[in-house]
Amino acid sequence: MKHILLSVLLTTVVAAPALAQSESKAALSKQSVERQLIELERQLSEALVREDAAVLDRLWSNDLVFTFPNGKVSNKAQRLAGQKPAAQPSQSESQTSNDEVKVFLYGNTAVVTVLSTWSGKENNQAYRSQFQATHVWVKQEGRWQLVAAHVSPKK
Repeated sequence: MKHILLSVLLTTVVAAPALAQSESKAALSKQSVERQLIELERQLSEALVREDAAVLDRLWSNDLVFTFPNGKVSNKAQRLAGQKPAAQPSQSESQTSNDEVKVFLYGNTAVVTVLSTWSGKENNQAYRSQFQATHVWVKQEGRWQLVAAHVSPKK
């Protein structure tokens, strides 16, 4: 019985540091993915302000499902059709900031919530609005792409 107890104790002592190191690497990997997704959200917001169809085409999955605040649903092709090429500057003076971004990871899928503020001037009218978005990102072919999005104005 003493031999069994000693074997269990030795196994535990030897395995504990390896397990802790593995958990530490997983936490660092999770933080790295979270930072990557926060950066992609920044790129997405910037591309939307600039109406940069090339960047949006890269970030959005071909299967994108976008739900507008009014409940209307559109796809990638429909959304891109409303964007100007990057060479054509937008007529608005819009700005956006991602005020709060939260990332929830589920393997190769992530749910990201974004509270953003949009402001600027369009047709000589100043505006400032906050929106709450829920984005679903999936890692496809080695890169993260947005597959679903829903946006609502914050009241």
